[in-house]
Amino acid sequence: ARVSGLFLAAPLWSMAGMPKSVRAAAAVLLSVILLPALGPVPRLPDDQLAMSVILASETLVGLAIGLTGAFLMHGVVLAGEVMSMQMGLSLGQALGSLPEGATVGVGQLLGYFALTIYLTFGGHLTLYQGLAASFAAIPPGQALVSLAGGREIADLAGTVFSVGIRAAAPVMVALLLANLALAILGKAVPQLNVMMLAFPVTISIGLVAFGAALPFLAQFLAAGVEGLPGQVGRTI
Repeated sequence: ARVSGLFLAAPLWSMAGMPKSVRAAAAVLLSVILLPALGPVPRLPDDQLAMSVILASETLVGLAIGLTGAFLMHGVVLAGEVMSMQMGLSLGQALGSLPEGATVGVGQLLGYFALTIYLTFGGHLTLYQGLAASFAAIPPGQALVSLAGGREIADLAGTVFSVGIRAAAPVMVALLLANLALAILGKAVPQLNVMMLAFPVTISIGLVAFGAALPFLAQFLAAGVEGLPGQVGRTI
């Protein structure tokens, strides 16, 4: 149950494109690998209700460990959506012929970029190690979700927005200056159709700023992945 909770939220394993059979097989394999290191396991109760509570608590522990990495990845995807909205690419669905629910790809591109950095620096291994260490800190069958644990997860969820804003900051600042320049130009030359001019200008400046910010974003993500062990420890 604890390993399955990790696989429900951990980056890479929680992707919709990952077949469920592969995820289930990996969860079973990892559980078998961790089994010899658990030591003596306390006897579980025969009562079905108590057993259900224990299984739910174990699943929540694994889910919390997986969310430490997932929130970092989701923050970067949120940054991509903010970038596309500021650039005006999000209007493509309204102005063009994109199907309902289609995305412009900036958030998806940033998500794959973040996942590459995450795997390169061993973020998935960090979550596995944190899961293995959690059995020593919280023996099987003794996980109790308290109010303090819920508050920790709520604070952890706030990192989605902080990571998203910090990752999107270079593009947001560049587009803010571009929009300010366009506003001044519109006041100086009233005959100019600033609305039609703004689309190519903001998209071009946004894409240039996006490309220029990628090295710094990689460093930011690498620092975030390297800080995962401490975050996983606090979550446990």
